[in-house]
Amino acid sequence: MVLSYLLSGDIQTALINLFVLLFVVACINPVHEFAHAFAAYKMGDNTAKNAGRLTLNPIASFDLFGTLMFLLVGIGWAKPVPINPRNFKNQKAGTVITAAAGPLSNLLVAFISALVIGAIYRFAPQTNMWQTGVTAFSLLMQINIMLAVFNLIPLPPLDGSRIAAGLLPDKIYFKIFQYDRIIRNALMGFMLLAMLLNRFDIDLFFPIRWVESVIAKGFLECAFLIFGLK
Repeated sequence: MVLSYLLSGDIQTALINLFVLLFVVACINPVHEFAHAFAAYKMGDNTAKNAGRLTLNPIASFDLFGTLMFLLVGIGWAKPVPINPRNFKNQKAGTVITAAAGPLSNLLVAFISALVIGAIYRFAPQTNMWQTGVTAFSLLMQINIMLAVFNLIPLPPLDGSRIAAGLLPDKIYFKIFQYDRIIRNALMGFMLLAMLLNRFDIDLFFPIRWVESVIAKGFLECAFLIFGLK
């Protein structure tokens, strides 16, 4: 992602991308993982809390390969929060709520970003800083929506697989779970392939980016409506 702008010679956009992506790694990823840990704690599971993961400290959530994927293709991950569903007061409800908490936190940040964009359009004078602010918060909104959509895919180790675990009958889920390692390895291979093809402007994440564009449009329309903009 950053690399493509550097290769095109668009240094300013590359720097904005790099700044926003580092902000996501340092601030947004910890929020995502904290949301999982906090939801699990409230549902009766102390595993994440006892492991020191009920925290916004970015070091606790840092994953090297996931961070590289953020910088190269714009979609990555943080270090997963340990959770033990057996500790939940209601195992199925606890599993679904805990898994959904992370993507919901991303959507909340995305909507807040849309509100900031609306506020910039409504109140800020149109200068170079105005354009930089719009670009930065637009990118922040887009990345958070993509993270939410990506994580809701029902494949392990993504959050969507744990939501599916809470919604599907146990017999069906455990049959799918038999292929857990194969699915994880296939997903990792897909991510590596996406990273390589990204250098040739081939985007394997275009379905996710399409869904992101639809949600982003809705968020912006809502934000503009709130600020009285057309």
